[in-house]
Amino acid sequence: MEKKIYLFGKQDCGLCQGWKKKLENFNVQFSYFDIDDPDNLTDFTLMGFTKIPALVIGENKFEGIRPSELSIEEIKKMIGS
Repeated sequence: MEKKIYLFGKQDCGLCQGWKKKLENFNVQFSYFDIDDPDNLTDFTLMGFTKIPALVIGENKFEGIRPSELSIEEIKKMIGS
């Protein structure tokens, strides 16, 4: 079973937008949560994150990570695809 990808970010965050573009370009399914929304900010905080972009890929958590730091192959391996 394929695991989910969650991306927490903001519209004015270049790295966040870079992650969105990378995942979209490789047709990788993900859910995006803008932390300017108070509900999303609460979830972001409860997950222990302090920096954006924050990614949850299966059981793996990353924050403040650049899109170039994880390859699509590594991501697909994490989600079992």
